[in-house]
Amino acid sequence: MVEAGQELIQRLDASSSDVTAALWFYFPEDGFWKLLIASPQVASEGPRAFYKHIKTSNNQSKEDETVISLLDIMVTDTNNPLVQTLKVAISTGPGPDISHIRFSKNTINGHFIDDSYIYRMNIGA
Repeated sequence: MVEAGQELIQRLDASSSDVTAALWFYFPEDGFWKLLIASPQVASEGPRAFYKHIKTSNNQSKEDETVISLLDIMVTDTNNPLVQTLKVAISTGPGPDISHIRFSKNTINGHFIDDSYIYRMNIGA
């Protein structure tokens, strides 16, 4: 799923979807992972429109690529408290590059992060 997440982000980048944060995040209380994608377009266009961008990007995947179900994806704007918390500790810098940062068992400003896999964290101050 790590590779599938990277491929989705790259397809979204190609469609000018302005992904400023993207990461797999583990929700220990529920026992599952979600691909969290943050974009200012979620605030301006709404989450439904951004899910449509994702669906279109999924439809453009290559035959051999794994497609992540929309049920396993959570979109948010850049003001999401989790995104704001993570940006304190992680920054992947500007640009469309994909990072591969495992961030596990850490506390940021009193918030415990059980596990995450970060592709991009490029949220302004």
